[in-house]
Amino acid sequence: MTQGAGPKGQVGESMSPGTCSKGHVDPGVAASRPGRSGLVDPSASSSSMRLGPLAKGPPGRGRAGDPPARAARPPDLLAPHLPPETGSKGQPAGPPDLLAPHLPPTTRPPSLRPPDLLAPHLPGDVPQDPPAAAPLAPLSAQCPACSLHALVAVHLRRATNGRWRQLGARERPVPGDLTLDTCPICFGVWLDQGELDQLGDADVDPAFLKTMVGRSAGRMCPRGHGFMNEHLLPGMLKTPVDRCPRCRGLWLDGDERHALARSTTPSGQEDPKLQLAKRGVLWAAQVLTQLPIEVDNPRRGIPWVVLGLGVLLLGCYVASVLGLVYAREYALVAGKVLAAPLGGYTVLTHGFFHADWFHLLFNLYFLYVFGKNVEHVFGRPRFLILYFGAGLFGGLLQLLLTDATTTPVIGASGAIAGVCGAYLVIFPRARLLQTLPLVYVQLKIPAWIYLGAWVGFQAAMAAFSEAQQFAWFSHLGGFALGAALAPPVLRSVCREVGETVRVKSAAAIFGKVPRRRGPPIVVQPGRRSA
Repeated sequence: MTQGAGPKGQVGESMSPGTCSKGHVDPGVAASRPGRSGLVDPSASSSSMRLGPLAKGPPGRGRAGDPPARAARPPDLLAPHLPPETGSKGQPAGPPDLLAPHLPPTTRPPSLRPPDLLAPHLPGDVPQDPPAAAPLAPLSAQCPACSLHALVAVHLRRATNGRWRQLGARERPVPGDLTLDTCPICFGVWLDQGELDQLGDADVDPAFLKTMVGRSAGRMCPRGHGFMNEHLLPGMLKTPVDRCPRCRGLWLDGDERHALARSTTPSGQEDPKLQLAKRGVLWAAQVLTQLPIEVDNPRRGIPWVVLGLGVLLLGCYVASVLGLVYAREYALVAGKVLAAPLGGYTVLTHGFFHADWFHLLFNLYFLYVFGKNVEHVFGRPRFLILYFGAGLFGGLLQLLLTDATTTPVIGASGAIAGVCGAYLVIFPRARLLQTLPLVYVQLKIPAWIYLGAWVGFQAAMAAFSEAQQFAWFSHLGGFALGAALAPPVLRSVCREVGETVRVKSAAAIFGKVPRRRGPPIVVQPGRRSA
């Protein structure tokens, strides 16, 4: 304390805060004044100090004008075990800030004191919601089934009538839409965990959706988790489905997709009445023409090479009809070419001309039906090599094996037969809609049955028929070349696609699909619980 003159000249004492008239010190203030340590015994804790005479009296009561007394602070049990905290200028810090653990990290002072674990459970505190699961990253994977294309994202939106519809190219997905990853070649689909239930097309046993065991399918998970397992679903599918034991994703081939996830296919998204009307129109057209219709393998983009070849063939035919070009000069005559090899150019040129409109339109139809998908897989340069190579090889075979050496041969049938041979190798299970003659029953026939029956008929007619107006050997030669060129082209396409994605297929990694070992796991189907 310091001495000074009072208002009447008397010497008085100016007491520092926290002291009474007899020198007793308030421990709460003394503790906050470390520089005046002489007033308080340092060894005494705040809980063991006794107040001076001014603090005597009943608990909770004091002199008039004094603030109400607060409850004594509980002892800090962690203080002896923590290093002394310092202020901003290196001075010892004051009492701990009880709100510090509950402040945001940006305003929390540096401290080693652990947070209050009971704070979220005390009254008045609102518990925070758990953080939402992060959305899955977009896939960059090669098709695990055919390996001929990278998986493409397809967005579905549920309409007001409850049916799913695929968004157009200009539509943007919004929250609530369903995003699937499909292969535009084999039409397989990858379903992440929970997406099969969200579609609601099939009732699958919940035990299957949780199991992690099964025979290796020899196919890689598009999420990059290694090989998937095979599982059988008796009563629902004849073929096993593939499932990743780690991410619980599901891969469905094209046929399996129609059975378990039909709403993801264009046919499953159409109105049944509209489908029935279309089927009736197709049936009437097939009764008249007997031409096959490709319904389960639609085109993928615009086949510019196929359309360009069609325009070329049409222009050549119109020029021959108008007399601008004499088609017979470019026709293949086997006896004439064998006698005069200088006319060998007709082995190639005979494929640009046709006999009549029916011949031309028939060939153009088959070129478009089978060529549009082969062009997408082969690419434009390879497709041109396939087309002209098949036409040339078919002409050579016709030249060497035919008995009709004096009959002129024109038409692109040999080249188009090569396209059909490649189609058989690439899409053997694609289904064609065909109306049987006489009985007029419409059936869906796999491509390997339809094209296999066609090539068998060509071989039988080449061996036993005496009809000289058909180039049987040209058809057989072109078909054989197309079927022979397809496997090496597919291997090349597989390697090229694998270089553009993050997750390669097993065929791209090992050169072939590994052999399956052991029997698949059988899962009994059942109804899902509500």
